[in-house]
Amino acid sequence: MGLPELKDKIRNQLDLADERVLRIVSSVFDNYLNEVVSYDAKGNPLTLIEYHNKVEEGLDDIKYNRITSKEDLRKEMEDWDNE
Repeated sequence: MGLPELKDKIRNQLDLADERVLRIVSSVFDNYLNEVVSYDAKGNPLTLIEYHNKVEEGLDDIKYNRITSKEDLRKEMEDWDNE
């Protein structure tokens, strides 16, 4: 069974589910979305939602040219040695 079929199956099952089952499913999703899946550069944990937000921020930075060139980064790193 592929992903589209699985999603359809779950949608159909949710339509027939009682409140108890829906609360269980909701809890599973809440736990899944709040699970730590990665860490940022400073070592802070990131949940799945936070991770996706960071990825989107990075893609926006690229889209709007909010990036540092390799040459500029090298110059900046040289200045670190002088501090």
